[in-house]
Amino acid sequence: MIRNPGIFECALILSDQHSPFNVISVLRMDDPPRPESVRAALTMLQRRHPFLSATLQPKAFVPLPEPKIRFSVLKRESDSAWLERVEQEMNTRLDASSELWRGLYLFDDTQAELILTFHHAIMDAASGMNLLDELLTFCAAPTDLPRLEAVPPVEVRFPPEFKGVRGSFPTLKYAVAQMADELSYWLRVRGKRVPAVRPGGRGFAATLTLPEPLVDALSRKGRQAGLTFNSLLNAALTLALNRHLYAGAPTPMRTFTFADLRPYTVPPTPAENLANYISMLRFTLDVSGKDNFWELAQRLQAKIYPALKQGDKFIASAMSEGLMKTFLALKTMRMGAVGLNYSGAVTLKAAYGKIRLKGVHGFLSSYDIGPEVSAQARLFNDELWIDFMFREKDMSRDLAGEIIGEVKAILEEAGGG
Repeated sequence: MIRNPGIFECALILSDQHSPFNVISVLRMDDPPRPESVRAALTMLQRRHPFLSATLQPKAFVPLPEPKIRFSVLKRESDSAWLERVEQEMNTRLDASSELWRGLYLFDDTQAELILTFHHAIMDAASGMNLLDELLTFCAAPTDLPRLEAVPPVEVRFPPEFKGVRGSFPTLKYAVAQMADELSYWLRVRGKRVPAVRPGGRGFAATLTLPEPLVDALSRKGRQAGLTFNSLLNAALTLALNRHLYAGAPTPMRTFTFADLRPYTVPPTPAENLANYISMLRFTLDVSGKDNFWELAQRLQAKIYPALKQGDKFIASAMSEGLMKTFLALKTMRMGAVGLNYSGAVTLKAAYGKIRLKGVHGFLSSYDIGPEVSAQARLFNDELWIDFMFREKDMSRDLAGEIIGEVKAILEEAGGG
């Protein structure tokens, strides 16, 4: 046995048992490496990272006696074919009795897309980007990297004040605040639209890239207003969803943001260790389609900042499995309206030897008790790359396109002038 899953990992495993819950990473390349080079890189990575040669048995990550490289190569047919393949990966569960990842390479001699799918329990954004960097580095100049040991579950490395008896009081305080928020939310949404659970159906994906001048303008104005990029993007997505799915009506809306726990563990956990060391925080925000974008972002950050400073990110992680069991048992309410993970500037380079990296994407599977709209966002080559996830049971592709267009319009207006 490598080790038992931790609390947040168990929550992700429960999610996957309910509906496929994969992480899909996409590298779009010019002058791409040959398929045999990519296979050799994946072989090296599988030797290096214990979870890539493991499977899931009840309550245990177990090494496979003869792990396989689950890697397929297809002829690249068009510039858009990769997104169709991503949607297949979103909706196809990984076999938990086999390797917890698979790869697909859409290749021709001049361009390629590498699509890697992972069980969310073994990867977060930080370790995922490091893994992609190791892969590209090997493809450009093959060098074996030493094998790593599996890191423990994140809660083992929580700061002392959030463990054991010392952690009881902040946990109780957080739980009481969450119960009060839950009661207030349901009292205030009576007679109003709430995210409905619509079982079945498939998830679908879309992308948006915003240019460097707009990113610079938003960053500058955000700094002047004391706002993080995460708050700006989350506010834009929540406002756009309200306008197009809630008819602009004033209502409380639930939005999620994600915290990277690696810098705050004891000891800090480097990105080279493949694992899931994130936490998920939910906030209730009063939203109207007529809201001023900057004021909405200020109200959201006023909720996020103290929660992170108080250490709520650790408590939310410790309570995640119980919360997921509740949602899955009830099957009558969704976790929220919006989920956003903004991971900042990626650590990948624009070129690895002759390989030119022209695009980096990340997607998650959508499922019926999750947010109505989810997004993964990052900075790459000084541009903002946003990848969106929707569900067919919630909206059409045309409506999803309108929401994305609204997000773009909100950010362009905020960055202008």
